[in-house]
Amino acid sequence: MKLFVALLAVGLPALAAAHSWIVCTDYLENNGWYWDEAKCRGWPRGATYYNLRFGTFGTHNNYTWRLDNHPEDRALCKVSRNDDRRYTEETPMAAYYLGQEVVITHPANNHVAESQCRWRATIDWENLMFVVDGDEDPCCIDSDKLIQIMDMGRSPYGTELSDEVLRTYPKPGFQNVPKFCEDPEDAMGTYNFTVPADMRPGRHIFVWKWIRDPAVSPFTTCWEADVFATKAERDAHYLATGRSTEDMWDFYQIHNIVDGMIMDPVDPSINEVITG
Repeated sequence: MKLFVALLAVGLPALAAAHSWIVCTDYLENNGWYWDEAKCRGWPRGATYYNLRFGTFGTHNNYTWRLDNHPEDRALCKVSRNDDRRYTEETPMAAYYLGQEVVITHPANNHVAESQCRWRATIDWENLMFVVDGDEDPCCIDSDKLIQIMDMGRSPYGTELSDEVLRTYPKPGFQNVPKFCEDPEDAMGTYNFTVPADMRPGRHIFVWKWIRDPAVSPFTTCWEADVFATKAERDAHYLATGRSTEDMWDFYQIHNIVDGMIMDPVDPSINEVITG
């Protein structure tokens, strides 16, 4: 009995920490190593209130929304919709265009199967993106108003997998966190999804859903984005609101990485995009 209690005490902190949320809804760098708030052009609902932009990345546990007990009955979103109040000049609403590949970010919160510093069998179960049919929040996760637009895959996990598989980045799913071992709690992970080419232009509600383990209820984050028919229209909107019009770049495509080390400097034009 004492052994059971001791093991339980060791396991509880890890279980309690295995939660997450979306911090940025339009990030400029896919598969990036480190969070940089200057690369974020769009934010989820209530980001200013919860200090997502200027607070330490990954520490805003009160922004977590898990559909506990009866997910089919609990409100889908932590923060209700109110476009005038949920977004500010510091944390504006994202804007997308049809066919755009969008990068979103989240904290790892200890939930990565990494043979170098964590358990190999850390599960990643489901990573989905939805758009809402209508202008109001759906009642719940089972609503027929939720239209799935992308399955972002699952990260590899399991004791039978090799070190090479578990340590290779980028990877699909939640556990795409290249610098996890440097900071298992707060390291940045990225996903990417594509805005459907046949989506109706206009303002839409987007919903991220993550199931880390089939025994645990889903986590969600909700946000709005203005969807434009073309990049030119989206760019005009971003220019009018003082934001970069650059499309996202891939960290692994602009850097020469050997044995986990960057062997070449960052392209100066990238810095201009971020700070210009």
